[in-house]
Amino acid sequence: MAKEILYKLINTRSYTGEEANIVMTIKYIMEELGFDEINIDIAGNIIGAIHGKQEGLKILFDGHIDTVEAENFLEWDNQNPFNAYEKDSKIYGRGASDMKGAFAAMLKGLSQIDRNKLKGSVYLSGTVNEEVAEGYTIREVTNNIKPDLVVIGEATELKINISQRGRGELALTTLGKSAHSSNPDIGINAGLMMNKAINAIIENYKPKEDVLGKGILVLTDIISTPYPGESVIPRSCKVTFDKRIVLDETKESIIESIRDILGPLNIEFTLTYAQNDYTTYTGYRIEGDKFYPPWKLKEDSQLLNKISESFEKEGLKYELGYYSFCTNGSSTCGIDDIETIGFGPGREIEAHITNEFIEVEQLEKAVNGYLTLAYIFS
Repeated sequence: MAKEILYKLINTRSYTGEEANIVMTIKYIMEELGFDEINIDIAGNIIGAIHGKQEGLKILFDGHIDTVEAENFLEWDNQNPFNAYEKDSKIYGRGASDMKGAFAAMLKGLSQIDRNKLKGSVYLSGTVNEEVAEGYTIREVTNNIKPDLVVIGEATELKINISQRGRGELALTTLGKSAHSSNPDIGINAGLMMNKAINAIIENYKPKEDVLGKGILVLTDIISTPYPGESVIPRSCKVTFDKRIVLDETKESIIESIRDILGPLNIEFTLTYAQNDYTTYTGYRIEGDKFYPPWKLKEDSQLLNKISESFEKEGLKYELGYYSFCTNGSSTCGIDDIETIGFGPGREIEAHITNEFIEVEQLEKAVNGYLTLAYIFS
């Protein structure tokens, strides 16, 4: 059963950058389940494959296998987020919803594929470092496999999600001049300049809105230099904004919209995208702008018509939805234009919480859903 697999996944801690052990756990499970091929790529992603007896297209099922950290163990009901348990038809543990539940269902569902019925190949990737850099390591998978369809397993409440907002991190720095705090007039206080900048942005930034929601801009951190400023006014001040991106926004248009607000303030500043600088457990470097674009499929696409027909035939509910958070789909569809859908058990709001859980009923229904999607091109 999928929940037995899920227990093994939850009980193997896999914080971002520390996924080596869970990769070995998944490798062992894939071997037990009879996957035709199992590989670990340069980034540390694990990829299993099942090949049909007939030629055909390629489908990639993807689930990230890293989790956020579990703090405050005493606030967890069993005081151990890495000891999975079931209560009231729910399985608890770090990663249960985000997203080891979906990955367990994928493993179980895809292992039931009839190779005589399958046309083409089905792949399952357990991708690493997604929690800090959505869409980066999965490109090693897609560049190698070149799938015709990607199924993201992030939580959808078993709906077929066909889009998501993108995400960017903007770094705004105001530049001043240090001086002793007893003689502030001979310096330029970068903190006060930043105060003007933040107020102007709050008052004047008008988020765009479309079917994906609002392209909101949220201040997430602030720090001055030097810090602590002992008798010194700050020479620079840096803030980070989290930007949720909608469909008609571009990397350049977002920067320009904020520059237009700051231009009249007569302050010196720099505005760039924050930078990724991470290393996976294999030593693979993740670098580049923290910019993850939105994506959306057409609701009347041939692919969705096929999925609708297949779900109806199998007695599964077919309902479309949208992600409000960011996923690996920012890469597969947002950058590489590969048809991508989301389908997974659980709800977005259950990710990252204390006493994280997945409903057993959703988990088992997801198994049938993944198996149905595996035959979409057969």
